[in-house]
Amino acid sequence: MIRSFLLLLFFFIASFAIAQKSTAWYNHTLLDVQNLESSVAFYTKVFQADTIPYPFPPSSQYIVKWLRVGEGTELHLSQWINDTTKVIRDVPSVPELVGFVHLGFMVISMDVFVKRLMEVSSDYKSGKYKQPIIERMPYGAKTIMIKDPDGNEIHVIESIPANSRTNR
Repeated sequence: MIRSFLLLLFFFIASFAIAQKSTAWYNHTLLDVQNLESSVAFYTKVFQADTIPYPFPPSSQYIVKWLRVGEGTELHLSQWINDTTKVIRDVPSVPELVGFVHLGFMVISMDVFVKRLMEVSSDYKSGKYKQPIIERMPYGAKTIMIKDPDGNEIHVIESIPANSRTNR
């Protein structure tokens, strides 16, 4: 019995240590859609997603709905107001359609994350991409936009300790 308890305690401590090692986690994907109303209906009905508040002021260029699709995971849908054929990439093999816009990740410390980015990313070290400018979300969290080696956009948001698994 003591042996089982100690084994269970070891696994609990090891799991906790592994969980604490992660300093970044996936948070959201933003997709451009042609019809926001039908896309929201699809994701809420098929995946039982819940709509959540959009924290930014309205835009004259697009309308947005945010959906929660799991604990700490979101899907952001965006529809351009005057143009539903935005180019997703300037690449001949990619059709000129709405589509994937960016991934979102949460980090524990933006300052630590930016320092690591500048140290380990050859694209940022070489100057291919400039050091990102830290901005603030409407609720105060630090945020940056970065690119992966292929130029895909990544939105990075610093978590707020009281609710560290969402971006609200």
